[in-house]
Amino acid sequence: MTKKEYLKKGYRINLEIETKKEVLEELKSNLDGLQAIKLSENVQGGPIKDDSEVVNKMNKIIEMEKDLNELCNFQIKLSGAIDKLENTNERAVLRLRYILNQTWEEIAEKMGYSLRQVTRIHGEALKSFKLCP
Repeated sequence: MTKKEYLKKGYRINLEIETKKEVLEELKSNLDGLQAIKLSENVQGGPIKDDSEVVNKMNKIIEMEKDLNELCNFQIKLSGAIDKLENTNERAVLRLRYILNQTWEEIAEKMGYSLRQVTRIHGEALKSFKLCP
């Protein structure tokens, strides 16, 4: 994997983390609803209800939390690799682009540079950047 491919993995990771958090919250609220219904029911006789729906939702929640942890760990690893750059402008460009998902125009405006300068700094940052094992 090239340096740029590695950095691009982090480009949209915030969006993925946010969407997975939303799905996780939805699953948890649905699970709470299922448990509340089961606990409040006072059924006498009749067939025994199958808990497989609750178990399936719990398994999905566990899997989603595992995925979320992996994404967060990658983001931490990427941020640590960016921190190792000596040049503050290079660190800023990579962090704004690949951690905070900002456009080149937003980065240029925030840093007070032209778009051309930002792309030049980015090129230098790519040369200086070292991949984490």
